[in-house]
Amino acid sequence: MNTKKILLLGGLGLVSVVAFLQLKKMSAPAPATSVIEADPVAQVVDQVEYVDVLVAAMDIQRGTRLTPETLKWKRWPAEALEPNQIDIQNQPQALEEYASAVTLTTIYAGEPIMRQKVVQPGDRGLMAASLGSGMRAISTRITADTAAGGFIQPGDRVDVVLTMQLPQTTQTGGSGTQNNFVSNTIFENVPVLAIGQTSNQNLDGTAYVIGSTALLEMSQADAEVLIEAQSRGDISLVLRGLDRRGAVNVPSAATAIRKTSGAVRTLTIYKAGQKQQVSIQGN
Repeated sequence: MNTKKILLLGGLGLVSVVAFLQLKKMSAPAPATSVIEADPVAQVVDQVEYVDVLVAAMDIQRGTRLTPETLKWKRWPAEALEPNQIDIQNQPQALEEYASAVTLTTIYAGEPIMRQKVVQPGDRGLMAASLGSGMRAISTRITADTAAGGFIQPGDRVDVVLTMQLPQTTQTGGSGTQNNFVSNTIFENVPVLAIGQTSNQNLDGTAYVIGSTALLEMSQADAEVLIEAQSRGDISLVLRGLDRRGAVNVPSAATAIRKTSGAVRTLTIYKAGQKQQVSIQGN
């Protein structure tokens, strides 16, 4: 065998070996890819801290005196707490402390009670905050005799009665003259804001409130009528029952007080059990 044939056979053998190896490599199953599963990233969530804050339990209109029923505690994120909010950690007795405050603006259900939105008893502006829209506060002198024996308290409602002296009449036989008086209810269902310096119901349970003046809530026109009535006679307050407070504040005799015509009116009065007809002229 010559050298040329030997080289050819050697080359063929080498090609065969290489082809065999490539074919075996191609037919072999692909090696399993080693998948390294990454550990799930642990999500670190900060623990949210909450604190109870004082909020409105219902819609509260401006000028409303707060009560424990109108307030409640509500969870609030501590990081969102504002300095003017009232929280249970700093004021654990806030339900009781703010139960007599008066709102300066409308506060809606769930809204936090802010210190600048209420006026506490004793603060300047408390009485002004208690007045309804367009209403005025006017005082009138009272005594125990003219104010239901002193049992009228702030928050009650009263009727305002004017007692005037009628022109003197000559007694039968011309032996002298006698003084006659007549009383008229000039306002009905008037709210009492304060008695003397007391603007809250007695917390000790007593019903008697001492004071020489009563502060009433009226419209501007009604306040003017009351001022005029005070110059005409004595003012008395008649306490209304709880079941009679649905009536509207009515100046029932204001037109009679301001009557300027010269018409003559006849009134029936009772003196010592005797019925008398008295004629008076408007002034």
